[in-house]
Amino acid sequence: MNSINIKGICIGSGCPKICVPFMGATIEDYESNADELHSSSANAFVDIVEIRADYFKSLNNMNELNTLMKKMNETLADKVILFTIRSESEGGQKLDFGTPPIKDIISYVIENKLADIVDVELNQGDKVFEYLTELAKKNDVKIVASYHNFHETPSNGEIRNKLIKMQNCGADIAKIAVMPNNIHDVFTLMDAAATVKESGKTPIIAISMGGRGALSRVAGELYGSDVTFASMGESSAPGQLPVTQLKNIMNSLTAVIP
Repeated sequence: MNSINIKGICIGSGCPKICVPFMGATIEDYESNADELHSSSANAFVDIVEIRADYFKSLNNMNELNTLMKKMNETLADKVILFTIRSESEGGQKLDFGTPPIKDIISYVIENKLADIVDVELNQGDKVFEYLTELAKKNDVKIVASYHNFHETPSNGEIRNKLIKMQNCGADIAKIAVMPNNIHDVFTLMDAAATVKESGKTPIIAISMGGRGALSRVAGELYGSDVTFASMGESSAPGQLPVTQLKNIMNSLTAVIP
């Protein structure tokens, strides 16, 4: 398995790593998130912090973004920092600016090494994805390629094809999150992910969202999902469980896995 080691945290080996999203309109909001995490007993269970920058009102101001990310890197020095601008079509916030383009903002974060991992949506297009992937390699930043569908769960074959495409395009981690309309959709997602995981090319993240999909958030070790997302209050996607509750369930499953 081609795992990734960042700050001593190995993604792709052992139990799924727990990621908590931070969301806020101002730098002070994100600092408050960090303070809450540090003061919580759940802090010991969190491996990755996702900075959901699509919530940040000064996202198009490079000086403000630089300040935010440097503060997060200093405050969360022991956590892997994941930088994400989620598009509105994939569940993110509507952005009120057109310049600079998202590609340029992500490039800025990569070139200035402001995050350990940067999320790039597969729907950005092949040319943008190729450019950002090459830029990330030059700057020793990892790329998680992502696809989110808040309406349905694609077929088993479609899920596998998307994950494999992400891997073949040079992503360090391949992520897919989909919405189940019935319990069979949850197992479709898990089966497709397990099949791709067997190839061992990169770590993967495979999530079935909503209440029905909660099983996928706790059982990643069984079917090969290497990261799961939990909440510290407001959740960034439907179905996220509180950190401590998630960790307790995962520990119970781990205790009986052969």
